[in-house]
Amino acid sequence: MTGQMDLMIGTPNIQPMSPSPVVAIGNFDGVHLGHQAILRQAVARAAVQGGVAAALTFEPHPSRFLAPEREMRHLYPFQTKMRLMESIGIERTYVADFDAAFASQSPEIFAEQFLSARLGCREVIVGRDYRFGKNRAGDLDRLISLGRASGFSVVPVAPVAVDGVTVSSSKIRAALGAGDVAMASRMLGRDYATQGKVIRGDGVGKTLGFPTANVRLPNELIPGPGIFAARIDRLRAEGVIRHDGVVYIGDRPTFGKTERRMEAYLFDFDGDLYDRRLVIHFIGRVRGDIAFPNTADLIARMQRDVEEVKRLLAVAPPTAS
Repeated sequence: MTGQMDLMIGTPNIQPMSPSPVVAIGNFDGVHLGHQAILRQAVARAAVQGGVAAALTFEPHPSRFLAPEREMRHLYPFQTKMRLMESIGIERTYVADFDAAFASQSPEIFAEQFLSARLGCREVIVGRDYRFGKNRAGDLDRLISLGRASGFSVVPVAPVAVDGVTVSSSKIRAALGAGDVAMASRMLGRDYATQGKVIRGDGVGKTLGFPTANVRLPNELIPGPGIFAARIDRLRAEGVIRHDGVVYIGDRPTFGKTERRMEAYLFDFDGDLYDRRLVIHFIGRVRGDIAFPNTADLIARMQRDVEEVKRLLAVAPPTAS
């Protein structure tokens, strides 16, 4: 966060501000290409209208409230999502509490009392498949009609497709779960990244000739098991140093382990990383997680993995900072 974007967290803290905002509505988890199209439209329309480019999002994610039995991990931490939205040009973000009271609003109450009276919307920007109100009873046509009666207009935004597939957060989660970080990144419009603090492991990687940093698993979603080509940022007080490297995610079946690990092997680095934070930008998946019959076979395959990762990274486009 740069501190430039106004942030109103919690429904009681949301209040209308002038000039009247042009509001993009969505969960915006991942701020993927489809979300970016909606947010950029809000920025463009606000410039035309002389209003403020704003976004309305929700915490917790509605799925977590409506279906708590389903474990759903965010694609990014809250602060990262806010930073990405700000980078697009959003000047103000409203974060509404998605609770029982909010979920029970009828489409009419949401449009008339929340969007119009509370936010003072001039225009509302949504995806064409947008649903709202109790039991998702409201659709785009209903919102347009209610907006006309409440004093705001509605601008629908067409979905975005990548490789013939409509971009959505659920499809990005599915791609990541399958280890397809390349597809997830294409849908996001940036290399998928996660970060965590380096914690002490058992030193097995060092004995194999590949000293790895054991990265604490984040609360957010991580790719499914495998060996990945990555660009890895070391965060230091004096700045960021980027390394090419290999990232392993898996349970280490060769050693009979069952605990999920994320380990990073940084090329051209020999030093202490304990308690340092690493940001891992996933570029591509080299292979899945495999149980080898012995450590000699594992080492031989790891050597080939490193060479394959170097070839992949040599031709990959640059990763944004």
